[in-house]
Amino acid sequence: MEDIFGIIMIVIIVIGCCVVLPIMIVWITNKRKAHEIDKQTEILMTLLEKNPDLDPAEVMQKLNVSSKSHKTVKQKLLENLFSGGMMTLMGLAILIPHLCGLVFFGNRENGLFIGGIMMAMGVAFLIHYLVSKKQLRSEIEAEEQRLKEQ
Repeated sequence: MEDIFGIIMIVIIVIGCCVVLPIMIVWITNKRKAHEIDKQTEILMTLLEKNPDLDPAEVMQKLNVSSKSHKTVKQKLLENLFSGGMMTLMGLAILIPHLCGLVFFGNRENGLFIGGIMMAMGVAFLIHYLVSKKQLRSEIEAEEQRLKEQ
């Protein structure tokens, strides 16, 4: 009887993580985008009611520019570096105690897999940072020149 409950719990967790969670993420993302579009439409309609001689395309362009945060290529790369470093350190923090437990006590726990996966993801972020930094060097320099001019 306990085996059946265990199997049912595993199936529920797998279905929740592999089916329900991605669907909810997509639904929430689409809902947020629809809300942003509704707000922009409401603002545009209000502006056009008050000033009928405004150009709607120009107003929409200004709304889009002001609503989105602008991150430079360098900032995005530094975020990848930070994420990679943090995930690698967290993976090591999980992996090292479990490796010690395996070596000294013979414990076989799932922490080895979790720590290994987190460490691999962190290393992937770090590799992505290094490769992108090398390939996007000219774009980074151009952005820095443009920011200095402003």
